[in-house]
Amino acid sequence: MLKRWMVLLGLAIAWVWPVAASADGIKLGAFPSNDPDKLQAVMLDLGDYLSEKTGQPVEVVITRDYAELATRLAEGSLDIAWLGALNYVRVIEDVPSARYLVTYVNRAVSTGTVAPYYRSLIVTQADSGIETLADLKGKRFAFTDLESTSGYAYPNHLLRTHGIDPDRDLAKVFFLKRHDRIIDALLHGSVDAGALADEVYFGARKRYGDKLRVVAESDPIPMVAIASSGHLDAETTARLEQAFVAMPSDHPFCLHMSKVFGWHAAGFQKHSDALYDSVRAVYGRR
Repeated sequence: MLKRWMVLLGLAIAWVWPVAASADGIKLGAFPSNDPDKLQAVMLDLGDYLSEKTGQPVEVVITRDYAELATRLAEGSLDIAWLGALNYVRVIEDVPSARYLVTYVNRAVSTGTVAPYYRSLIVTQADSGIETLADLKGKRFAFTDLESTSGYAYPNHLLRTHGIDPDRDLAKVFFLKRHDRIIDALLHGSVDAGALADEVYFGARKRYGDKLRVVAESDPIPMVAIASSGHLDAETTARLEQAFVAMPSDHPFCLHMSKVFGWHAAGFQKHSDALYDSVRAVYGRR
């Protein structure tokens, strides 16, 4: 992983001259946090909206993984990127040309309020007999990806702060890449517990009833950030930022996010890079 980020840093320090979006339009990248085909369909709604607001075509690119997304943002083959909190913090530090634009926000199921935060949950089958984090010792556990915020970074931190070393105390650790795969593994008994974003869990409960149960939850996690490449000119960047903030909560993109992933999307808000300082505090960035 270190080598990968060293390569990325080498890309980042190269001289960057801001240019307008190419004749091919604006390229929006997203990481594969869920089924790529489903994610592509949802992001196309977002791309259509941005195209309408900016007057430029928007191409959606679903990358293979987080590293490819960051590398392509650094080299300018992506203009804007949909980034999980931890990945955003890494990109901003390792790619000086990248800039914070806006934060995706969600309407929380538990409170009904719109906020730029969510949580990671440790989830098990309802009848597993696992009641506390201590009960996970000797069990099979599933994360998503080493560079996922809610699928690895925060739940890993949660386990370790409760005295559980995943490398030593768990019988087997799996990295299943996507949240939906963790749900499938839990339902089929392939793993004893796993890490899920809270809204993914609520969506699973809506679909499967009370088959899953929460064992523990993380501290609040800042929501997905949208970052821009330094290759994109200031005028286009400003138009994109304005378009994101103006999106209504009943836009097809928001409705599609809710229907497909169970995320009760409410659009985007402009905060600041400081919103992600809590991630830096936990993981030692900056």
